[in-house]
Amino acid sequence: MRETTGASLAGASSNYDRVKDDFYATNPQSVRDLLDIADIKGDSFYENCVGGGHIAEVLKECFPSAKHFHTDLVYRGYGTGGVDFVSDDVLVNILGGKKVDWVVTNPPFKLAREFIDKSLEVTNTGVAMFLKIQFLEGQGRKEWFKKTPLKYVYVFSARQIPMRDGLEINPETEKKWSSTMCFAWFVWEHSYRGEPMIRWI
Repeated sequence: MRETTGASLAGASSNYDRVKDDFYATNPQSVRDLLDIADIKGDSFYENCVGGGHIAEVLKECFPSAKHFHTDLVYRGYGTGGVDFVSDDVLVNILGGKKVDWVVTNPPFKLAREFIDKSLEVTNTGVAMFLKIQFLEGQGRKEWFKKTPLKYVYVFSARQIPMRDGLEINPETEKKWSSTMCFAWFVWEHSYRGEPMIRWI
């Protein structure tokens, strides 16, 4: 019997190394599923982990009249690369000193809390993050969640498969990637006061 590894328990195949810079792209349909159920609308959007534009293209498609901003630490052919969202003064250097209505993104899981805090600083309306459901865990996060306006956790009832290196198909097997992880959209709204609510997509 093959030994169960930490990687397999987390939902990743033990046969593959962690993707460099955590580039696990979001399936565009996962974004459409969110927009179909959540009250997300506005005149400006910022995708701060834009990668290859998988989320950004859906936002542009659904909100063609809005202003759209796209950055990433690593340039992957879309938006502006070389931008450290957490550390850089993106409000001045990227957004021109004016907050956007929404940040919608899939951040590196290990820096998710930092991305959420900074995203709340640069938005007027809200923040939507595509995260593993286990982001709800943790004693430190328990107290932190109490201080944030988390309104909804939209849990996917069907398995969502992030794209390693932005690829939908595994180039070694020529099949779609597999995963045992459960994902959800976490949505914060600045005006919300109350307990978080769970919904299913």
